[in-house]
Amino acid sequence: MKTLLGTLFLAVTSLSAYDYALKPVRITSDVTCFFGKPEIMDKTNNGNIVNSCYIDAGEGYVVVDTGPSYAYARSAYKAMQKIKSLPVKLVINTHIHDDHWLGNNFFTDSGVRVLSSDDFKVNADMSIPTRMQTYISPEAYAKTKPTLPSEMISSDTNLTIGNQRLELKFAKHKAHTAKDLVVYLPKSKVLIAADLVFNDRLPSVRGGDINGWIAALDDLDKLGARHVVGGHGERTDKEAVKMTRDYFTQMRTEIRAAIAEGLSIDETIKKVSMDKYKKYKLYEGTHRHNVEASYRVLEWE
Repeated sequence: MKTLLGTLFLAVTSLSAYDYALKPVRITSDVTCFFGKPEIMDKTNNGNIVNSCYIDAGEGYVVVDTGPSYAYARSAYKAMQKIKSLPVKLVINTHIHDDHWLGNNFFTDSGVRVLSSDDFKVNADMSIPTRMQTYISPEAYAKTKPTLPSEMISSDTNLTIGNQRLELKFAKHKAHTAKDLVVYLPKSKVLIAADLVFNDRLPSVRGGDINGWIAALDDLDKLGARHVVGGHGERTDKEAVKMTRDYFTQMRTEIRAAIAEGLSIDETIKKVSMDKYKKYKLYEGTHRHNVEASYRVLEWE
Protein backbone atom coordinates (compact mmCIF):
# COMPACT_ATOMS: atom_id res chain seq x y z
CA MET A 1 0.00 0.00 0.00
CA LYS A 2 2.82 2.43 0.90
CA THR A 3 4.53 1.74 -2.42
CA LEU A 4 1.31 2.39 -4.33
CA LEU A 5 0.66 5.62 -2.45
CA GLY A 6 4.24 6.74 -3.10
CA THR A 7 3.87 6.02 -6.79
CA LEU A 8 0.61 7.99 -6.95
CA PHE A 9 2.20 10.89 -5.07
CA LEU A 10 5.12 11.03 -7.51
CA ALA A 11 2.73 10.91 -10.45
CA VAL A 12 0.63 13.77 -9.11
CA THR A 13 3.75 15.79 -8.27
CA SER A 14 5.10 15.26 -11.78
CA LEU A 15 1.82 16.26 -13.38
CA SER A 16 1.55 19.40 -11.26
CA ALA A 17 5.13 20.54 -11.90
CA TYR A 18 5.40 23.69 -14.00
CA ASP A 19 6.00 22.99 -17.70
CA TYR A 20 7.15 25.67 -20.14
CA ALA A 21 5.78 23.67 -23.10
CA LEU A 22 8.92 24.53 -25.07
CA LYS A 23 8.93 23.95 -28.81
CA PRO A 24 12.20 22.66 -30.33
CA VAL A 25 13.35 24.19 -33.62
CA ARG A 26 15.75 22.26 -35.85
CA ILE A 27 18.65 24.46 -37.05
CA THR A 28 20.66 21.68 -38.71
CA SER A 29 20.53 17.90 -38.49
CA ASP A 30 22.60 18.02 -35.30
CA VAL A 31 21.55 21.30 -33.64
CA THR A 32 18.13 22.00 -32.15
CA CYS A 33 17.25 25.17 -30.25
CA PHE A 34 14.51 26.67 -28.12
CA PHE A 35 13.66 30.33 -28.71
CA GLY A 36 12.44 32.67 -25.98
CA LYS A 37 10.11 35.63 -26.26
CA PRO A 38 11.48 39.17 -26.90
CA GLU A 39 10.30 40.37 -23.51
CA ILE A 40 11.43 41.19 -19.99
CA MET A 41 11.07 38.29 -17.55
CA ASP A 42 7.79 38.31 -15.62
CA LYS A 43 5.25 35.96 -14.08
CA THR A 44 3.59 35.40 -17.46
CA ASN A 45 6.59 34.27 -19.52
CA ASN A 46 8.38 32.99 -16.38
CA GLY A 47 11.78 33.81 -17.81
CA ASN A 48 11.24 32.13 -21.19
CA ILE A 49 13.03 35.02 -22.87
CA VAL A 50 16.29 33.30 -23.75
CA ASN A 51 17.57 30.88 -26.39
CA SER A 52 19.13 27.54 -25.52
CA CYS A 53 20.41 24.73 -27.74
CA TYR A 54 21.01 20.98 -27.83
CA ILE A 55 23.85 19.56 -29.93
CA ASP A 56 23.49 15.92 -31.02
CA ALA A 57 26.94 14.38 -30.62
CA GLY A 58 25.87 10.84 -31.49
CA GLU A 59 26.52 9.29 -28.10
CA GLY A 60 24.70 12.05 -26.26
CA TYR A 61 23.71 15.71 -26.15
CA VAL A 62 25.72 18.82 -25.40
CA VAL A 63 23.47 21.52 -23.91
CA VAL A 64 24.37 25.18 -24.44
CA ASP A 65 22.69 27.28 -21.74
CA THR A 66 20.14 25.81 -19.35
CA GLY A 67 17.69 28.69 -19.15
CA PRO A 68 16.04 30.57 -16.29
CA SER A 69 14.99 27.72 -14.01
CA TYR A 70 15.07 24.02 -13.16
CA ALA A 71 11.60 23.68 -14.75
CA TYR A 72 12.84 25.25 -18.00
CA ALA A 73 15.77 22.83 -18.22
CA ARG A 74 13.45 19.92 -17.48
CA SER A 75 10.97 21.04 -20.16
CA ALA A 76 13.69 21.36 -22.80
CA TYR A 77 15.13 17.96 -21.85
CA LYS A 78 11.72 16.28 -22.09
CA ALA A 79 11.14 17.83 -25.53
CA MET A 80 14.51 16.57 -26.78
CA GLN A 81 13.96 13.07 -25.45
CA LYS A 82 10.87 12.86 -27.65
CA ILE A 83 13.06 13.61 -30.68
CA LYS A 84 15.90 11.27 -29.71
CA SER A 85 16.46 9.56 -26.40
CA LEU A 86 20.06 10.43 -25.55
CA PRO A 87 21.85 11.25 -22.29
CA VAL A 88 23.32 14.71 -21.72
CA LYS A 89 27.11 14.48 -21.78
CA LEU A 90 28.04 18.10 -21.14
CA VAL A 91 26.46 21.47 -20.34
CA ILE A 92 28.04 24.78 -21.38
CA ASN A 93 27.09 28.15 -19.86
CA THR A 94 27.92 31.05 -22.16
CA HIS A 95 28.01 33.82 -19.53
CA ILE A 96 26.93 34.83 -16.05
CA HIS A 97 23.50 36.35 -16.68
CA ASP A 98 21.03 34.21 -14.79
CA ASP A 99 18.50 33.67 -17.59
CA HIS A 100 21.16 31.45 -19.21
CA TRP A 101 22.24 29.13 -16.38
CA LEU A 102 19.69 28.78 -13.59
CA GLY A 103 18.61 25.41 -15.00
CA ASN A 104 22.05 23.97 -14.18
CA ASN A 105 20.97 21.92 -11.18
CA PHE A 106 18.53 19.88 -13.28
CA PHE A 107 21.67 18.39 -14.83
CA THR A 108 24.16 18.55 -11.96
CA ASP A 109 21.71 16.63 -9.76
CA SER A 110 22.38 13.73 -12.15
CA GLY A 111 26.16 14.22 -12.19
CA VAL A 112 26.45 16.02 -15.53
CA ARG A 113 29.43 18.37 -15.68
CA VAL A 114 28.88 22.04 -16.46
CA LEU A 115 31.59 24.04 -18.20
CA SER A 116 31.90 27.82 -18.42
CA SER A 117 34.26 30.75 -17.98
CA ASP A 118 36.09 31.63 -14.79
CA ASP A 119 34.09 34.87 -14.76
CA PHE A 120 31.71 32.96 -12.50
CA LYS A 121 34.44 32.94 -9.84
CA VAL A 122 34.66 36.73 -9.94
CA ASN A 123 31.23 38.11 -10.78
CA ALA A 124 28.60 35.55 -9.80
CA ASP A 125 27.27 36.74 -6.43
CA MET A 126 25.53 33.72 -4.90
CA SER A 127 24.58 35.60 -1.73
CA ILE A 128 21.73 37.62 -3.26
CA PRO A 129 18.42 36.49 -4.81
CA THR A 130 18.53 35.97 -8.55
CA ARG A 131 16.46 38.12 -10.90
CA MET A 132 14.38 35.07 -11.74
CA GLN A 133 13.65 34.33 -8.11
CA THR A 134 12.37 37.88 -7.83
CA TYR A 135 10.39 38.26 -11.06
CA ILE A 136 9.00 34.87 -12.13
CA SER A 137 6.36 32.77 -10.40
CA PRO A 138 7.22 30.50 -7.45
CA GLU A 139 5.81 27.57 -9.43
CA ALA A 140 8.21 28.16 -12.32
CA TYR A 141 11.16 28.76 -9.99
CA ALA A 142 10.47 25.69 -7.82
CA LYS A 143 13.42 23.28 -7.39
CA THR A 144 15.83 25.86 -8.86
CA LYS A 145 19.07 26.02 -6.90
CA PRO A 146 21.62 28.45 -8.34
CA THR A 147 24.50 26.13 -9.22
CA LEU A 148 27.84 27.31 -10.53
CA PRO A 149 29.69 25.51 -13.33
CA SER A 150 31.66 22.53 -12.07
CA GLU A 151 34.55 23.33 -14.43
CA MET A 152 35.76 26.81 -15.39
CA ILE A 153 38.14 27.84 -18.16
CA SER A 154 39.97 31.08 -18.87
CA SER A 155 41.00 30.71 -22.52
CA ASP A 156 39.82 29.27 -25.84
CA THR A 157 39.31 25.51 -25.61
CA ASN A 158 38.59 22.76 -28.14
CA LEU A 159 36.65 19.67 -27.08
CA THR A 160 35.56 16.45 -28.73
CA ILE A 161 32.31 14.98 -27.50
CA GLY A 162 31.16 11.93 -29.45
CA ASN A 163 31.19 12.85 -33.14
CA GLN A 164 31.32 16.60 -32.51
CA ARG A 165 34.29 18.93 -32.29
CA LEU A 166 33.39 21.99 -30.24
CA GLU A 167 35.43 25.17 -30.40
CA LEU A 168 34.84 27.34 -27.34
CA LYS A 169 35.99 30.89 -27.95
CA PHE A 170 36.09 33.96 -25.72
CA ALA A 171 35.50 37.53 -26.80
CA LYS A 172 38.94 39.15 -26.58
CA HIS A 173 37.66 42.12 -24.61
CA LYS A 174 34.72 42.99 -22.39
CA ALA A 175 31.63 42.99 -24.61
CA HIS A 176 28.16 41.99 -23.36
CA THR A 177 29.82 40.85 -20.13
CA ALA A 178 33.39 40.67 -18.86
CA LYS A 179 33.83 37.23 -20.47
CA ASP A 180 31.49 36.12 -23.24
CA LEU A 181 31.87 32.55 -24.45
CA VAL A 182 30.62 31.25 -27.81
CA VAL A 183 30.45 27.71 -29.20
CA TYR A 184 31.39 26.96 -32.81
CA LEU A 185 30.75 23.64 -34.54
CA PRO A 186 33.00 23.36 -37.61
CA LYS A 187 31.24 20.17 -38.74
CA SER A 188 27.92 21.93 -39.39
CA LYS A 189 29.25 25.51 -39.39
CA VAL A 190 26.89 26.50 -36.59
CA LEU A 191 27.87 29.33 -34.25
CA ILE A 192 26.03 29.58 -30.95
CA ALA A 193 26.89 33.18 -30.20
CA ALA A 194 24.67 33.66 -27.15
CA ASP A 195 24.23 37.28 -26.05
CA LEU A 196 26.78 38.71 -28.44
CA VAL A 197 23.96 38.48 -30.98
CA PHE A 198 20.41 39.80 -30.58
CA ASN A 199 17.58 40.14 -33.09
CA ASP A 200 13.84 40.80 -32.67
CA ARG A 201 14.72 42.92 -29.62
CA LEU A 202 17.41 45.47 -28.80
CA PRO A 203 20.60 44.28 -27.12
CA SER A 204 21.61 45.70 -23.77
CA VAL A 205 25.15 47.01 -23.29
CA ARG A 206 24.71 47.96 -19.62
CA GLY A 207 27.60 46.36 -17.76
CA GLY A 208 29.38 45.77 -21.07
CA ASP A 209 31.50 47.73 -23.53
CA ILE A 210 30.37 48.92 -26.97
CA ASN A 211 33.90 48.85 -28.43
CA GLY A 212 34.60 45.33 -27.21
CA TRP A 213 31.22 44.17 -28.46
CA ILE A 214 31.73 45.46 -32.01
CA ALA A 215 35.24 43.96 -32.07
CA ALA A 216 33.83 40.61 -30.90
CA LEU A 217 31.30 40.59 -33.74
CA ASP A 218 34.09 41.28 -36.23
CA ASP A 219 36.00 38.29 -34.86
CA LEU A 220 32.92 36.05 -35.13
CA ASP A 221 32.67 36.89 -38.84
CA LYS A 222 36.06 35.26 -39.39
CA LEU A 223 34.66 31.86 -38.41
CA GLY A 224 32.59 31.71 -41.60
CA ALA A 225 29.50 30.28 -39.89
CA ARG A 226 26.48 29.48 -42.04
CA HIS A 227 24.10 29.46 -39.09
CA VAL A 228 24.31 31.92 -36.18
CA VAL A 229 22.15 31.43 -33.09
CA GLY A 230 22.01 34.45 -30.81
CA GLY A 231 20.96 34.58 -27.19
CA HIS A 232 17.73 36.41 -28.00
CA GLY A 233 15.81 36.41 -31.27
CA GLU A 234 14.79 33.80 -33.82
CA ARG A 235 16.91 34.67 -36.85
CA THR A 236 19.61 32.03 -37.40
CA ASP A 237 21.07 32.58 -40.87
CA LYS A 238 24.58 33.95 -41.38
CA GLU A 239 23.17 37.50 -41.35
CA ALA A 240 21.69 37.09 -37.87
CA VAL A 241 24.48 39.34 -36.55
CA LYS A 242 23.50 42.27 -38.76
CA MET A 243 20.99 44.03 -36.49
CA THR A 244 23.29 44.00 -33.45
CA ARG A 245 26.29 45.21 -35.44
CA ASP A 246 24.39 47.92 -37.32
CA TYR A 247 22.76 49.18 -34.14
CA PHE A 248 25.97 49.53 -32.15
CA THR A 249 28.01 50.84 -35.09
CA GLN A 250 25.52 53.65 -35.74
CA MET A 251 25.25 54.40 -32.02
CA ARG A 252 29.01 54.65 -31.62
CA THR A 253 29.32 56.97 -34.62
CA GLU A 254 26.56 59.27 -33.35
CA ILE A 255 27.84 59.35 -29.76
CA ARG A 256 31.38 60.14 -30.91
CA ALA A 257 30.00 63.00 -33.00
CA ALA A 258 28.03 64.32 -30.02
CA ILE A 259 31.10 64.16 -27.77
CA ALA A 260 33.15 65.99 -30.41
CA GLU A 261 30.42 68.63 -30.49
CA GLY A 262 30.76 69.06 -26.74
CA LEU A 263 27.32 67.72 -25.84
CA SER A 264 26.67 66.50 -22.31
CA ILE A 265 25.49 62.98 -21.59
CA ASP A 266 21.87 64.14 -21.19
CA GLU A 267 22.00 66.10 -24.44
CA THR A 268 23.51 63.11 -26.21
CA ILE A 269 20.80 60.78 -24.91
CA LYS A 270 18.15 63.09 -26.39
CA LYS A 271 19.98 63.51 -29.70
CA VAL A 272 20.96 59.89 -30.34
CA SER A 273 17.40 58.56 -30.54
CA MET A 274 18.01 56.29 -33.59
CA ASP A 275 14.32 56.25 -34.42
CA LYS A 276 14.49 53.44 -36.97
CA TYR A 277 15.14 51.03 -34.10
CA LYS A 278 11.89 51.91 -32.33
CA LYS A 279 10.26 49.00 -34.17
CA TYR A 280 12.30 46.52 -32.14
CA LYS A 281 11.04 45.14 -28.86
CA LEU A 282 12.31 46.73 -25.63
CA TYR A 283 13.43 49.94 -27.35
CA GLU A 284 11.74 52.09 -24.71
CA GLY A 285 13.37 50.34 -21.78
CA THR A 286 16.78 49.69 -23.32
CA HIS A 287 17.97 52.27 -25.85
CA ARG A 288 18.37 55.22 -23.48
CA HIS A 289 20.48 53.11 -21.11
CA ASN A 290 22.61 51.85 -24.01
CA VAL A 291 23.43 55.42 -25.07
CA GLU A 292 24.24 56.42 -21.51
CA ALA A 293 26.50 53.42 -20.89
CA SER A 294 28.27 53.83 -24.23
CA TYR A 295 28.80 57.58 -23.72
CA ARG A 296 30.62 56.83 -20.47
CA VAL A 297 32.95 54.48 -22.35
CA LEU A 298 33.50 56.63 -25.43
CA GLU A 299 34.08 59.95 -23.63
CA TRP A 300 37.43 58.59 -22.41
CA GLU A 301 38.80 57.67 -25.84
